[in-house]
Amino acid sequence: MTGPPAEAPAMPAASPAGDGGRRPDRRDALVAVLVAVALFGLFVAVQWAALPSFDGKVAVSTARAMTEGRLHLLPREDPTKHHFPYSHYGIGMPLVLLPLYLFQRALAIQPHLLESLASPLLLAPTGALLYLAGRELGWSRRLSLAGALVFGALTQALEISQEAFSEPGVALSVALVVLGLLRWRAGRASGPWLVGSGLGVGLLFRGDSALLVGGAVALLPAFVPWRRLLAERRAWLGLVLPILPVLAWTAWYSLRRDGTLVPEVYGGTFTTPIGTGLYGLVLSPGKSVFAYNPFLLLAIPGAVALWRRDRAATALLVGLMAARVLLYARWSDWPGGIAWGPRFLMPAVGPFALLAVYGVSRIPRLRLPLRVPAVAAVVALVVAGGVVNVASVWVNYGSSWRWVKEVPAEEAARRHDFIHSIDHSPITYNLQHLGGDIRPWPLFHFRGGPDLAGILALATFVLGAVAAWVLARPDPAPRAPRPESPAQAERVLGH
Repeated sequence: MTGPPAEAPAMPAASPAGDGGRRPDRRDALVAVLVAVALFGLFVAVQWAALPSFDGKVAVSTARAMTEGRLHLLPREDPTKHHFPYSHYGIGMPLVLLPLYLFQRALAIQPHLLESLASPLLLAPTGALLYLAGRELGWSRRLSLAGALVFGALTQALEISQEAFSEPGVALSVALVVLGLLRWRAGRASGPWLVGSGLGVGLLFRGDSALLVGGAVALLPAFVPWRRLLAERRAWLGLVLPILPVLAWTAWYSLRRDGTLVPEVYGGTFTTPIGTGLYGLVLSPGKSVFAYNPFLLLAIPGAVALWRRDRAATALLVGLMAARVLLYARWSDWPGGIAWGPRFLMPAVGPFALLAVYGVSRIPRLRLPLRVPAVAAVVALVVAGGVVNVASVWVNYGSSWRWVKEVPAEEAARRHDFIHSIDHSPITYNLQHLGGDIRPWPLFHFRGGPDLAGILALATFVLGAVAAWVLARPDPAPRAPRPESPAQAERVLGH
């Protein structure tokens, strides 16, 4: 028996460019591949070939332990005993690191040279998914492409590609959920499977993703009417089946590690006053999302503009960031530890990048007196974002933290200035040390001059982005048939 007829899906927002509103096609798939290749080249170019963070070291140790047929860590692999005998981090990053480590060991090349590619391998396809999400919103190819490139080049995604934190994996899961919900709304069979896969991937990398990414499913009725949800039984299989093996693994691993089927919260408590965390994540010079991602300020007018055309999509893109801000504002370590910018908010910068470029696309609709300052503001934010990102990859993010710890008697005051003042924020510190004697030079492929891999990586980024931009050109408008002359009409009638 068949269910009731499906209701027509909500129409996506019309594109401000010429080829919007069309379903993605083979050209879109090719542009998405070029986006992933270009962003991967950019991320490779800025690699350190090192994973200095504590999280990265634990993930690498877990991956290497798996090659020896064990999941537990040895005392020498975690001297702090915070993750002994089992790591409290998600298994997602060790699973990505595992084949890279095996390949690296087989080739007998420098430690971490291939392992450091784990985050680029997660972030590059995230950009491709954001491009496809833009197309599902009915945007032009070039507008969608701009959102993907902004994500990779003008947000903290560039810096976090140098590490092995769990956030790049969660960013991929967020992009999968966004694209899946948009495709589900359009009646495409891949939609539920993408949503389910996104939820599963997020849970593998961080346990709290069940709340943060899974909360997006609460918006499902805003994308798909209840009559369709009840009628499309196969869609529910696509939503649930990718999650089941992840839940089974998580329960089994938690039972071995914690003695319970539900993972325990690790690393902190929800004790920070909400006002302190909100100010820090949104407004403080040292850790706010807009200080480290200036271009994303344009997401505010972008959200206002998109709300008028597509409320469900706007609620989704804004809600993914708002949920992270509200949750981590209460976390005892709301700044995210020794990291560049608000690390816990990084998975939501992709949706905000889409909103930001949509805001830019509305500038031509402004009156001329407003258009000129708007363009100037966009240029200023692009420059500011570029400067911040250059500082983020040029100087090791741990350098400014070492300044905080340098004088024990002043540590408390310096820690406060580190977060709440412009003069002593990590961004200012890195900018002040751009021309200094940096040893060792952080960018592995440019130490002592660019090597072949560095040159090829930069060329891949530039050529891939240019090729994607050319391929994303608007479709030509259909030409109107030329009117026939009286003589031509007479000849036709004569036949």
